[in-house]
Amino acid sequence: MTAPGSTDLDDLLRELRRRDVRLTVRGGQLDYDAPADALDAELLAAMRRLKPALLGRLGPVDHPPVPAGPEPTAAPGRTGPAVDTDSDPGDDGDDWRVLATAPASFGQTRQYHITREMAFPQVLTVAFRLTLHGPLDRAALRRALTELTGRQAALRTRLAAREDGVRQQVLAPRPVPLPVRTVPVDDLDRAVEEWASIPFALDREPAFRAALFQTDGPTGPDDRRHELTLAIHHGFVDGWSVQPLLDDLAAFYRSAVTGRPADLPPLPAEFVDFCRWEVGYLARPETRRMLREWVDELPPGTVPMRLPTDRPRVPLTTDPGGVLHHTFPADLVAAVSAYAVSRNATPYAVFMAAYTWLLHGLSGSPTVNLATSVANRTDPRFDRVVGVLAQAALLIVPVAGVASFDELVERTTRVTWQALARQSVPSSVQIATLGEAFANFPCRVYFDLLDMADPVLRLTGVEPAVARDVVLAGARGDLTWQLRPLPTGEMALLIEYAANLFDADTVAGWLDRYQRLLSRLLAAPDAPLPRAGDAGAT
Repeated sequence: MTAPGSTDLDDLLRELRRRDVRLTVRGGQLDYDAPADALDAELLAAMRRLKPALLGRLGPVDHPPVPAGPEPTAAPGRTGPAVDTDSDPGDDGDDWRVLATAPASFGQTRQYHITREMAFPQVLTVAFRLTLHGPLDRAALRRALTELTGRQAALRTRLAAREDGVRQQVLAPRPVPLPVRTVPVDDLDRAVEEWASIPFALDREPAFRAALFQTDGPTGPDDRRHELTLAIHHGFVDGWSVQPLLDDLAAFYRSAVTGRPADLPPLPAEFVDFCRWEVGYLARPETRRMLREWVDELPPGTVPMRLPTDRPRVPLTTDPGGVLHHTFPADLVAAVSAYAVSRNATPYAVFMAAYTWLLHGLSGSPTVNLATSVANRTDPRFDRVVGVLAQAALLIVPVAGVASFDELVERTTRVTWQALARQSVPSSVQIATLGEAFANFPCRVYFDLLDMADPVLRLTGVEPAVARDVVLAGARGDLTWQLRPLPTGEMALLIEYAANLFDADTVAGWLDRYQRLLSRLLAAPDAPLPRAGDAGAT
């Protein structure tokens, strides 16, 4: 390249190749993976100016990293530039080698179809960012990410629809791209969200990717601060999986930095083993009997509740979603905890009991149905396995005839324990067991309390980094409340709602009613409950 500011595309590509810069096209975005100090401000400026030409040269579809060069050679089964191929082509003509095929889990199958139907498929992407302070060895991090996918097969697995259902294809390990993006400080959050929002091609690639972001200042990029962002489709990861994933990544990074083998015991099982176990578990007579007994205990004529909406119901697959953040004060959280201890209940059951009465007041339904996330890690073989083992357990609470908050908490506690007994039963199976009335499950309401410690990444020579969620567009249900304890004694609340159904003011009003109702019920838990229409009234 005669000068970094040259507008000649071939000169730019030759210079990028000389500096070992590798380019990736993902969803119309141009990512790059480069050695430390390979990119300067002038070269980045040239790449920005020639971005449309680069995208045109590299092709309109997503590709693994390609060497930046003017004379690429087509790879087997693809058109466009050459790709890194570490394995033989798969049966479908692409350049991934399939090591094993297994049935997808019930949860994966459901999420696969939802992803293909949704206008906002990124809502099923689990994305989180980690701020890394200190000297980072990018090459070691790249190697660690590759070793991580070698150990955790779910991170190199894709899904394929076949005549006999959705199947998992476990792919051969290959280098994991780690593009590096330098952005202005004010654009960092937007850049992270845009990158994380790029949908996965579930039938063509593993649903896992990583990127490093740097902020650009007056003196250039800050080499002692990086934002590592990881994105994984929810069909391959749950909340429990994040800490084992970060622990493995830290061990492989330490190995890459020190040259010593990673001190990790072999995994006793893989995620595909869980999927096979699930099939056998659902076929057991005792599992079918447990489901029948659950349904038989419900009041006759139980049907889904229906919340009042601001607009007529439309398919959830087209809903952009909305979010609302709130923090419950420490004194209210302490009062919940103290009351829970006095009733031999959990704080979750107390929070949920008040929420149940609020929903009863809004819907007028004699039974309140909602769902909660359960870890489903009852088998120690899967403790350190990355995968989506968590289930959405259905909670159906009969509220007709309940006299006091004490009685309501007792009832929600019993229903919660019953749901935990069903935690290995996929929600789709639970809904099918409930019968025709729940076939379309028109009201999807979720209530979770996440009492696990925040996941932390501890890389050698770098300050510990807490994983922070990247909240993406889209609504997973009608109404989702997610509680998270804070070190200050407060309780954080994230509300995700279907914006096509509810106005933000409506949801904020429900939250205000809930907090006043909870305080009122805790003050007199043995008093008669307020009438449904008065729930939350002062």
